[in-house]
Amino acid sequence: MTEILEGHVLPSTDPDLLRHAAELVVTTQFGSPSMVQRKLRLGWAQVQDLFAQLEAAGILGPADGGRARDVLFGTDRLAEVLAALASSDTADANVLPFPGPRIDMTKPAAAPADDEDQDDDTDGDEDDEVLEGEVYLSDELVLEDDPEGDAPWINPMLLTKEGRRARRQYLQRRGRRKLRRWVRRQTTVRGVVPSAWRGGRRIQGWVVGTEGATARAVEQQAKMLASAASKATRQAQFALRQRDEKKKAADKAGQDARLALVQATAMKKAAHKKIGMRAVLAVGPFAAADLTAYGYEGGLGLAAAALVNIAVLAYGGRTPNLDAEALEALEREELGMPEKFELGMTVRHFEQMLHQALTEDLGIAIQSLRIKPQAWGFEVDVTFHRQTPAKLSEGLDKLEACLPGVRTNSILLQQSARARNEAVLRIPGDNPWQAVPQLPYRAPGSVTTADLHTAQIGADMSGRPLALPGKRTSVGVIGKPRSGKSTLIRASVDALTACEDRIVVGIDLGSYGAGFGPYTKNLHALGRTVGEARRILEWALAIGENRPKLFNKLGMGLNWESSKKRPGITVIIDEFPALVTKAKLEAQVVQAARKGQDAEDLEPFLRLDELAQQIHLTSAKSDVVLVVGSQGVTKDRVGPNTWLSELPAQLMCACDVDDIKLIAGGGAMAQGWRPDRLLPAMGDHVNDAGVAYVMAGGAYTEPIPYRACILSDEESDRRATERLKAGLPQLDAESAAFASDDLADLAGHLADEYDQDEDEASVPALIELCREAFEMAGDPTGLTAGDLAEHLGTLDPAWELEAFADADTRVTALRAAIKAVLDPRGEEWKTDSFRPAPGAKTVKGWKLADLKKITGEA
Repeated sequence: MTEILEGHVLPSTDPDLLRHAAELVVTTQFGSPSMVQRKLRLGWAQVQDLFAQLEAAGILGPADGGRARDVLFGTDRLAEVLAALASSDTADANVLPFPGPRIDMTKPAAAPADDEDQDDDTDGDEDDEVLEGEVYLSDELVLEDDPEGDAPWINPMLLTKEGRRARRQYLQRRGRRKLRRWVRRQTTVRGVVPSAWRGGRRIQGWVVGTEGATARAVEQQAKMLASAASKATRQAQFALRQRDEKKKAADKAGQDARLALVQATAMKKAAHKKIGMRAVLAVGPFAAADLTAYGYEGGLGLAAAALVNIAVLAYGGRTPNLDAEALEALEREELGMPEKFELGMTVRHFEQMLHQALTEDLGIAIQSLRIKPQAWGFEVDVTFHRQTPAKLSEGLDKLEACLPGVRTNSILLQQSARARNEAVLRIPGDNPWQAVPQLPYRAPGSVTTADLHTAQIGADMSGRPLALPGKRTSVGVIGKPRSGKSTLIRASVDALTACEDRIVVGIDLGSYGAGFGPYTKNLHALGRTVGEARRILEWALAIGENRPKLFNKLGMGLNWESSKKRPGITVIIDEFPALVTKAKLEAQVVQAARKGQDAEDLEPFLRLDELAQQIHLTSAKSDVVLVVGSQGVTKDRVGPNTWLSELPAQLMCACDVDDIKLIAGGGAMAQGWRPDRLLPAMGDHVNDAGVAYVMAGGAYTEPIPYRACILSDEESDRRATERLKAGLPQLDAESAAFASDDLADLAGHLADEYDQDEDEASVPALIELCREAFEMAGDPTGLTAGDLAEHLGTLDPAWELEAFADADTRVTALRAAIKAVLDPRGEEWKTDSFRPAPGAKTVKGWKLADLKKITGEA
């Protein structure tokens, strides 16, 4: 047996209406929505709501197509149904009729009683009531999330002062364009004068009507017949042959002409009456308006009335007589198609411009376009018809050419993760990065290594933050010169130096540490020369390779867990190609010095870039990681160090296509990874400097560009000074025991000289030693290679002959060393011919005059 109120129901706005509907379907035993709609005179939506409630209450069965629903209660139980509905109506004033109490069908139904019996039972026991149960709310009443329905109706551009100003300026420009188009239109068929003339001719055609046209045609025919009869009469008068026949023909033509004249006269007379009536109807309003205006305002009123007459005539002739193509082109112009892209333009006009550019100019099949205006520009959801975004990715340059006003290399394409034929286009305005804030303030020691992935260093155009992982994760920053790599590195250093459990060391052999800016104060060490860089890398590698010995001892499990007591290490290498170049020169010097020596007696030698590679390969578990800034990852930039493309986190600034393919794969560009379209800074123009596409695990998998948060030099210096005073994290004793160098020794020169101006033009130590050798020899005109090497061996034990296999090996090493220290400075000290003394033979060696130019004595 079915129980009433078994399921969830929707609230009804009229309980009486619900009871009437229940009574109607139960008494008729016919659950037809059409019948209830007709009987109660309701709307279809109301009927559907009532039937949904009756179904949930167990009175009606489920819908079965277009057939009537089953009624689950007989007519003998109508009182029971109505009593249940009435009880649920009065149970609680705050609860609508349904859901309501349940009826216990195990009890007998109460018989209907008279009014007197009901009055006597009002004071009876409450347990005699039929309805029992509790009121509960339905889960269906809870609204689900509806992002599209919850979106604001107001254009987001109008919510800001800048957006309202842009919208107002756009409307003003659009009004001026409309005025210019109206002026230009006067010379076309759409002008006021041609339209008025066309309207007058159309009114004239209506006045003449078919009667006038027929009368005119008959009149013309009569004139033609009269001319033919006159010609036939002349021929009959002067005919010499068949004169009788020609005379008969002339008579026949005369009769036809007279008959046509009579018909034309009759039709013309009949047409004049109708034409006169239409003329009065057509011209009468104009004349009445003109006379009335002249009577009230005189000449000015008559002039105004004439303008109104012209406007009415122009309105009547507004549609020119053109072919289909010409009329379509004219209508497109009249619709006000936008001439160029502007931030304040309406969504409708932008959609027209974009749809035309995609379908007609680029030939791309579009299934749908959904425009979402943003504060920075327009975001477009594009659905392709049986196509992928690859063709559009290849045609972004042409798309920008088809959208006048769009900045070069600014359109961004993103492959959708939902479907292959969907993509997102971002078309920014003049200032797309207005939502990017400055670097947030972070107090000294307020960040931990585990929280680095939440420390903001940048943001996208919509303001979504960018934060890179730093726990056992190396990062590569790739980009052309002036692409903003140092800006991103400084933003990352701001977060790293705020960590209480992070030791940060830097290496910069290309720009002498300028890329770190004021945060140089917070670095535990900074390598600016080959020797300093080698000490830092060997120190980090020794700790990274030996820390796993402490995992079980310290109870860390399988990886090093950084803490304030045992911090992790981040080695930041800026200008990586410069490190590779100097590593090659250093290797040449070492190879020359080791020439002829027994290989078994030599210690293993790793170049600087090989040391960095070993740190990446072996030290991640020890939380000794790298942050590498490079101008590319191709062999012409980094040599054999293609492992840079394998770093877990990658930031791609403006770079080449080959770099994109090595880092993101061959098909990445078709999916929207297009850092090749970013423009590096040029002079004072920032362009896209500091903008990068980010690939970092599952958090950053979409081709969305982010821009680094910028901070003024004064604020950066203030933060760096504050963190220096608070104290830097110290390396734990267990890890320090693995390295031969002390971190305090590496950072000694920074503690004394970070606040002084570094002399970037200082003379290398080897050149100063050579100058001392010349002074020892009495400053001769020059010294041969052997003599200079001999004097250097006297001044520095490293150049003694015993340190080399023979004298030739020492000379070769000296040549390579001089070249290695001068090449990064853009200088050279070539050997040349000279005379040791007047009259002596010419020998070849290094001249003192060239040396003085290098030392600045010349």
